[in-house]
Amino acid sequence: KCAKNGCAEWANLAKDGNTRSQKDVNAKWADPTALKNAGRTCAMPSNDPDLTYWCYCKDSGDASWDYCASPSSAVPEQINLQHTGHHSIVVVSFVTFHEPQGKGNAPQVRWGSSSGSLSSSKEGITRVYIEPGNQHRNYFMHFVKIDNLEPRTQVYYQVRSGSSDWSDVFSFRTLYYGQADGGETKLAIFGDMGVYEYNNMANLERDIESGAIDAIIHLGDHAYNIAQADGLRGDGYLNAFQRVLTRAPWVPVLGNHEYYEGDEFHRYLNQTWGEAYGNMNDSDSTSMPHNAATPLNTLITFSSALGVGMHGAVSGQASNTSRYYSVDIGLIHFVSLDLNTYYFDSEGIYRDPQLEWLEKDLEAASKNREQVPWIILSSHYPIYCSSVTLAGAEHNDGQGDEDPGSFKGCWSYGGKIQEVRDDLEPLMEKFGVDMYFAGHEHDYESIWPTLNNTVLSKSFVDPPAPVHIVTGAGGAPALDRFGDPGPW
Repeated sequence: KCAKNGCAEWANLAKDGNTRSQKDVNAKWADPTALKNAGRTCAMPSNDPDLTYWCYCKDSGDASWDYCASPSSAVPEQINLQHTGHHSIVVVSFVTFHEPQGKGNAPQVRWGSSSGSLSSSKEGITRVYIEPGNQHRNYFMHFVKIDNLEPRTQVYYQVRSGSSDWSDVFSFRTLYYGQADGGETKLAIFGDMGVYEYNNMANLERDIESGAIDAIIHLGDHAYNIAQADGLRGDGYLNAFQRVLTRAPWVPVLGNHEYYEGDEFHRYLNQTWGEAYGNMNDSDSTSMPHNAATPLNTLITFSSALGVGMHGAVSGQASNTSRYYSVDIGLIHFVSLDLNTYYFDSEGIYRDPQLEWLEKDLEAASKNREQVPWIILSSHYPIYCSSVTLAGAEHNDGQGDEDPGSFKGCWSYGGKIQEVRDDLEPLMEKFGVDMYFAGHEHDYESIWPTLNNTVLSKSFVDPPAPVHIVTGAGGAPALDRFGDPGPW
């Protein structure tokens, strides 16, 4: 609708021939300065972000508005830093559209100790993902390594694809490893953040600026849903999140909402591929096929490339997939699990391989406690909680009708929750897992140290069993209600 004349000025629609109430539009912005600075560009107002970037139409003579398309030439977007498990390497991931057909130049990153001295550079690789919606757009997903990093130092960097100009210059503070580092480990951990006015991106940005956090762990359900509207919702989400994820590395976890819209986890698995690429030799990774013409080919190609991926930075145990993996950050060995294996029948094939890998990973991590004393497990789904709803239609994903009167404690996987406990808790007990983090339930609660459906202590000091934390209110579409919590 805006193709003819472009966007009207957000702060003065009448001057640009759009009849939408200026008072109503002003209310869409939490910050008047941001309203003014938006000018005649596409935006996602904090109180009305919608699916993706949009604007009101200039000289329309009415209140018309429309979504904004990607540029007609390649421009780096959705830039994010993916932690690989080792403090000396980070992978910069970004997306472009409209790359020339055929083999082009490799994507690049250049970095240095100041914005005016980007003296180091490296080439990476490109993977092609085709969204499964109506438009079948080609996403060129680029991955480049920044390596040989010193701990707790500020690094400046910019990226480009084979045909784009250089991006803006961004900066981040590098991560660190083990007791020898001598410093605190500071993370933001949450789940379930969508494109809604109550997301926590501004909180995260402030925490990075103040030094309160050094890395971000998102426990799954990204964007709600990342593949919705032919992928535009995921585009808007990751472009908005770019302001945060270019400044601090993140560890993404797979949730159930990455399955929907016909995508079946393919975009997530492709876009988080840096979690594997960072642990590959360059000679291995650059020879891997990366042109996926269909979602099925995407999965096959991805699996082939991950065959040499090493997740578990200390243990060296290959998970061979970013569905489940582990990383070390400071004093924490952090394990990301894919418990969709209990949620979707189609994912059950990953259940046993994941458990076999997990036992090896935890065994190695338990032998390394002198350096990395904390072992924390996570997935999207809680094992213990006291939610009794599924937050209505936005949350109930066909796993059974909402019936708070039929159960006590954690709904999560419905009738399969005991299977999850039976599989995971023996390993948690054997290797002394300290904590378990999850989202999915749109609320926050901490659970007394619990094992085998039994509370072993009502204190969080030197707990004799894992402490379970549910933190699924990072910006979800609705909130759950608490009911009878059971004994925990």
